Amino acid sequence: MDNKETLLLIQNITHQAINPMSGVIGTLDNLIDGTVPEHKRSQRLTRARSQLEYTVSLIRNLSYFAEYATGNSDSISSSTIKTTVIPQAIIESAQFFQERGENTDIKIELENRKIQNCVKGDPNLLKQVFMNIIDNGVKYGKSGTKLIIKNNIQKRTNDLIITFEGNSEPFTSHDSIFDIGYRAKSAQQKTSSGSGLGLHICKLIIENAFHGKISGQHTAAGVTIFEIRIPNGFTK
Repeated sequence: MDNKETLLLIQNITHQAINPMSGVIGTLDNLIDGTVPEHKRSQRLTRARSQLEYTVSLIRNLSYFAEYATGNSDSISSSTIKTTVIPQAIIESAQFFQERGENTDIKIELENRKIQNCVKGDPNLLKQVFMNIIDNGVKYGKSGTKLIIKNNIQKRTNDLIITFEGNSEPFTSHDSIFDIGYRAKSAQQKTSSGSGLGLHICKLIIENAFHGKISGQHTAAGVTIFEIRIPNGFTK
């Protein structure tokens, strides 16, 4: 990235962090001055927490990116001593986007949630990947559709395969969707534009911490599919 691209990326990330934080401040002000009626206080607090979680996720993305940019990736590449239970990690990641999904009429649906598929690796890292992809699916998804998440162990290879399928903004197979700062042309027109960093972080984490692969495609039928493949998956 040249200096101009770096500055635009920082500007975009800053904008994305300021908006939810401003929302939290506004909510707290309304709670303090009594503007919010008693029966809506819990709902507003839940929304404020979700906004804070989103901001933390965004800052964590920037932190991961900074580690790799400076060559200090030890904390990511040495995370294999832990175990991630996939359905649990997906559910915990999805909960931060349930309200936004309801507002845009996009339902997040996890299949095979009772099958405890696992991989070796830090749950927080994999949850960051899931949050980034779910964020994309809800932000750029089409109203009235579902974001369907599946996970299974491929018998022939023992690879854990996780897919995210939804109707969203298109991109072509020639697009470098995992490059730093990438956003599809159609997505650039959205006011809730992303940082252009999330999918790049997904690639770094999947390849370096889990020694796997991540891919994305947009079909002729208008379905966007992200697939994560991680070796040595197992079921509890």
